[in-house]
Amino acid sequence: MQDHKNQKSNHKYKDTLFRTLFGESKNFLELYNAVANENYPPDTPVTPYPSNELLARFNDVAACIGNQLIVFFEHQSTKSVNMPLRLLSYVTDILNLHIVDRDMLYEPMQIKIPTPKFYVMYNGEQNFKASELRLSDSFVIKETEPSLELIAKVVNINHESGNTALLRSSTLQGYSHLISEIRSNQRVGMTRDKAIATAVDSCIEDDILTEFLTEHYAEVARMLNWEYDAEAEKRVLQRAAREEGLEEGLERGRKEANILTARKLKNAGIMTIAQISEITELSESEVEQL
Repeated sequence: MQDHKNQKSNHKYKDTLFRTLFGESKNFLELYNAVANENYPPDTPVTPYPSNELLARFNDVAACIGNQLIVFFEHQSTKSVNMPLRLLSYVTDILNLHIVDRDMLYEPMQIKIPTPKFYVMYNGEQNFKASELRLSDSFVIKETEPSLELIAKVVNINHESGNTALLRSSTLQGYSHLISEIRSNQRVGMTRDKAIATAVDSCIEDDILTEFLTEHYAEVARMLNWEYDAEAEKRVLQRAAREEGLEEGLERGRKEANILTARKLKNAGIMTIAQISEITELSESEVEQL
């Protein structure tokens, strides 16, 4: 069993959490609607990219929306004006590996591809005034009409920025609130580990990102490397059931959540069957069958 008490939080926790949170198709679509001021319906097909694990190490979040758009989100907590150059390599890799039949490149018929859209989601503490970044800004010879261009829109997602995207996406607002809480905790002298744990607990109590934390509690705990707290998860589930006013819903919700948690812990391999059984209140045979 992995000892979470002796672990330290990952200094890249913001990037990791952003990828996990918006890697979910419904959250990805909500985020795009918010930053692009669009209204794609919730049932719009969303195909996450890349499925290739190697590419996933370099790109934060990308997906194809309704076979019309291929949207790239890059999370940045430090200023970097080289994002268009990095995004250029991401989009060509994904087009070549996942979308374009390379044999058709030599055919006379024009190949149609989803329209690319690029966004840099900035939540650093440095002043970053740019509203967009252009690949052509890197060219040695400046041209009024560059023969190659890539434009990435910069979206300030800091909680205090007042960006309208935060109002259009409750998930983005919740993420922004969580990061703001962590920073506030650090400013008053907490270690990063303590700041993260305290901020997450505060979000649970204030019903912020509750659905995400409920469904992925163990996963988030492992991601941020702070101790898994089964009691905190149970509090979230009990409060949700009370709000529904249904005791039956409470029992059903607890059972489903315990099964989900047990499955995640078992797949993660961080606990024994007996330990998972004790935390989730499932029998050892039920855990073994998952």
